[in-house]
Amino acid sequence: MEDKNTELIIKNLHKSFGKNKVLNGINFKLTEGERVVILGPSGSGKSTFLRCINWMEEPTAGEMYFGGELVTEKNIRRIRRNIGMVFQHFNLISNMTVMENLMLAPMKLKLMKRNEAEKRVKDLLRHIGLLNKADAYPASLSGGQKQRVAIVRAMMLSPEVLLFDEPTSALDPESIGDVLSLIRELAERGMTIMIVTHEMSFAKEIATRIVFIDKGKIIEEGAPEEFFSHPKTERVKEFLKKVL
Repeated sequence: MEDKNTELIIKNLHKSFGKNKVLNGINFKLTEGERVVILGPSGSGKSTFLRCINWMEEPTAGEMYFGGELVTEKNIRRIRRNIGMVFQHFNLISNMTVMENLMLAPMKLKLMKRNEAEKRVKDLLRHIGLLNKADAYPASLSGGQKQRVAIVRAMMLSPEVLLFDEPTSALDPESIGDVLSLIRELAERGMTIMIVTHEMSFAKEIATRIVFIDKGKIIEEGAPEEFFSHPKTERVKEFLKKVL
């Protein structure tokens, strides 16, 4: 099996919405197997940063390379197959069953035949204990079940990188545990992960690197033990006092 180059390099990333500058020159590199946790106050640009990586928001300026290839409008659909995304509010299609939601992308992109897609869905749902929900509609699921289905949906295309945008912020405490244990399992299997979260203990446990964003810029980054125990900037010290 040949080695894939899955390195992600971002150079001078900017994103504005009208006159509102949300990202102000981010430089960032993600290597295979890393688990990067993005921290920062509300409105700092964390979610926009993830959405720009997946090109759900097109950057205003800057360059992004994935596997050594410059990401452009022409190749983003192909590259996006390798960069899965899990959202805060699940984004499941309400008039489709769980099975139909999960089969949609691989069938639409003609990456799997129907019988292959069905088998993969069943295998993944069985693994997370939700095979009995294959024919259920999203409205009948709990928040935690919806989010676990959303993670499985992102896994359907076997992406190289998984982006999580505050995956537990809409969940009750019990559901948070279920979702975090699934993310933990992916991390233990060597998945390359970027996650925006407010779960500090989980961030300490799972991250290989913490990145702190404020006002659209990376203010500080480092290994979790260093970041939490010996923050270098006053801004991070102030933030940690409030959240720890």
